[in-house]
Amino acid sequence: MNVFWRHLVVFLAVLSVAIAEEKTPERGIGIEGDVSITLSRPDYQAKPLDDRTPLILRVESIKPAGDGKYVYDFHYMGLEPGTYQLKEYLIHADGSPAAEVGEISFTAQSVLPPEHDGKLNSYIPRPFPWFGGYRIALAAFAVFWVLGLIAFAWFGRRRKVLSDELPEPPPPTYAERMRPFVEAAAAGNLAPAGQAELERLMTGYWREKLQLPEQRMADELASLKSHPEAGELIRALEKWLHRPGGASPAEVQRLLEPYRKLPVSSGKEVVA
Repeated sequence: MNVFWRHLVVFLAVLSVAIAEEKTPERGIGIEGDVSITLSRPDYQAKPLDDRTPLILRVESIKPAGDGKYVYDFHYMGLEPGTYQLKEYLIHADGSPAAEVGEISFTAQSVLPPEHDGKLNSYIPRPFPWFGGYRIALAAFAVFWVLGLIAFAWFGRRRKVLSDELPEPPPPTYAERMRPFVEAAAAGNLAPAGQAELERLMTGYWREKLQLPEQRMADELASLKSHPEAGELIRALEKWLHRPGGASPAEVQRLLEPYRKLPVSSGKEVVA
């Protein structure tokens, strides 16, 4: 039984090799194919072509394969349907035919079916020939481009109109500028630079309101200290700077009330 299976395996292996060797390379008409074939000589050349050659054959490379054999890499292209013998398109170096190559062949298949009568298929127009393709893509791009340009112009003009309609914010009043300094003084956190800025704002306010002549800041503060309105904030600031005990928001609001009406607009610097 074992001998039978051994012989069966050997037979199938030989049969598969024979089938592989007999397999004919196939390509469609006008399509280049490539195949490697082992031959016994290294001097085969492709037969020169003429205008009636139905098969174009080219030897791409020749490589030794051992045991006196050589592997040929062929490129071929059939121009007419049919089966072509390799020996008819190979020659020796001296120009003699290569009849010893054997029955190795190439096949060029027809693209059309065998029963085709050569007539062209009738053209059936589509119901919507304009739909699809690059024309509709170009038209859509043009529409979106025009709409985008219109939208850009419209929103740009709208934004300009809205910016023109918005009123400019009013200039800050003396009270708005003085509040953070007064609150810092009431909390005992007013730095010397903030104290100088607060004194500049107060003297600037009263100089504009009372049309006072420009003089040194120390002299202005001394004269304003006796003023019924200006003196109240100056005395409160002196108390907070020397004895910081804090002040309520209502007290800060009341002391800044006279400074709410006049905006900071003079820009005059007070001489220190």
